[in-house]
This record gives sequence, structure tokens and C-alpha cells, in this order.
Amino acid sequence: MSFLSKIVPGYRPFHYVGEKIACNLCCSREKSVLSTRDRWLNPLTNVICTHCGLIRVDPMPTDAELERYYTDHYRLHYQSTLEPTPKSISRGTKGARSRLAYLSTMIKPGGRVLDIGAGGGEFLAEAKRLGFEVEGVEPSVGFARYAERTYGVQVRVAPLMKIDFGGRKFDLIHSFHVFEHLRDPMASMKLVHSLLVPGGFFYIAVPDMAEKRTPTGMFHFAHVHGFTFETLRMMAAKAGFEWMPNTSRGAAIVLKRAEAPDPNWFLFPDHARKLEQKFRASSLTKHLLSGDPYRRAWLRLKRKIAERKLTKTG
Repeated sequence: MSFLSKIVPGYRPFHYVGEKIACNLCCSREKSVLSTRDRWLNPLTNVICTHCGLIRVDPMPTDAELERYYTDHYRLHYQSTLEPTPKSISRGTKGARSRLAYLSTMIKPGGRVLDIGAGGGEFLAEAKRLGFEVEGVEPSVGFARYAERTYGVQVRVAPLMKIDFGGRKFDLIHSFHVFEHLRDPMASMKLVHSLLVPGGFFYIAVPDMAEKRTPTGMFHFAHVHGFTFETLRMMAAKAGFEWMPNTSRGAAIVLKRAEAPDPNWFLFPDHARKLEQKFRASSLTKHLLSGDPYRRAWLRLKRKIAERKLTKTG
């Protein structure tokens, strides 16, 4: 057990065996090791596909291992709680309102909305308040039940690929920081395509691996895949989506359901080389000598101060 488990509240090492797999985007088995440690300095190997640039944990956890992790360990591991906290509710509500400010204008009044990775239900609650018909998917029982009893919304506790939606179609599907957790994001994206009405919209946001961070700062077990804007775009095109450029920011994009996959989905042939080069050029020393960690620390401090004020006044 890592020494960090003794000093970091909520830290829970998760042991797994996994298996070697091909790239989920392009099916290549050519890879290059980017890191052998996670953000906690525990052993964890992340590799980059040298053909398309998609990053993955290697070996990849099995479906059973991931289901066990997200059902029993994830929320304690990263949030030290089995239910939403006032801080997470505040952040979730603020983010939901910001995203729905423009997403709600894309679909008809009273349209059907699905939230994949519903958490404590803040996005569902805001969409419901705006008059949409909503339902969610959330693997954590505590968070799902909190959403149901607090907001009166339906949240299914099961992996996305195992849910029977009974032929229902949705006008908007929302996924905020979920697809990086999936063993087979391509299959899930194809499922999302099949669940949308013709011309329906898919909002997807994932951590951007092209951001400036410490060499291991982006790596931890829960994120079994690592995306950039480019790899997200290519996966979407291959799954049958059209990119909506005016509503996108980094690795947070809005997609429109197209009738068929784009056969020319390999849009960025030089991306893998450039991304690997970026990681090779990074070091902890360079990171500490730049202004990035201090700007991020200042922004985190400002956010925490604002959240404390909100909690006291609330």
C-alpha cells in the first residue's frame, strides 16, 4: 500500500490485473510508453498509440474490474464520500447552468435529455427546471439515489452498455468527464449515436491531455483513456457525428448526429507524433519554473474561497 494512502484522505489504491488491448480508436497495437507512474506516484503505465495519438492505461482493466471499481471504490477514492458534498453540488449546479445556457437552445421545448454520468443530479435538475424530460445514468449508488430523492429524477445505476432504453430516443445526450473512464469509448459513442433522434445533439467533455500539467499530473487509474481535441474529433467522426465548431472549447465539444460515419475520419495524421513530442519535452523542473502551477493554484484558491462564502450564506 502506498504511503500516500496514510496521509491523503480518501486515497484508496485499487489493484487489478487487466489485459493488453489494441487502440480503441484506430485498432493499432503500436504504442509508446508515456509514463509508468500516476499522479500519486504509484505504479501505473500509460501509453500513447503512435498511429492516432489516443492514450490508454496499459494493461487495460477488464470490464469486471472497472465495474467493481466504479460501483464500490471510485467516489471514496477521489472524493472521500459516498454522496455529493455541498462543494460538489455547488460546482455541478454552476457548470450545468452554464452548459444548458446554450445546449437548451438547440433542442425543442420539452425535449428528451439523457445525462451519462449524472453524479448527484445537478445537470438533470437544471434541465428538468427548464422543462425538459430527463433521465440519467450513474454507476455510484449513493450519488444516484441522492439525485432521485433530492430532485425527483430517474437515474439508472448500471454501466451504459448494459441498459435497455426500450427504444426511447433522445434529443440531447450530455456527458461531462465520463468517456475517459470507459474501457470501450468507441462502442459507447456508437451507442449514443443510436440513442439520438435524427439530427440530435451530443455534448461531450473530457480532460484535455494536451493541457500543460506536471508530467504525471494527468494520469490516474480512473482515467483509462486520455483524449485531446484531435482524438475526440476523430472518434466522433468515425462513430457518425458532425462537429459543431462554434460551440466547442478544447476537449469539450458539441456533436450533431449524422446519418453515417465519416470514412475520412483520420483527420489529424501527424497528431500522435506531436503529442508524444510534447510529453517527451515536459519535465517537473520545467513545469515548476513556468507560471502554470502557480496560476492554477491561485485559481483553485479563489474558487475555494468563493465556495466557502456560498456555503456560509446558504
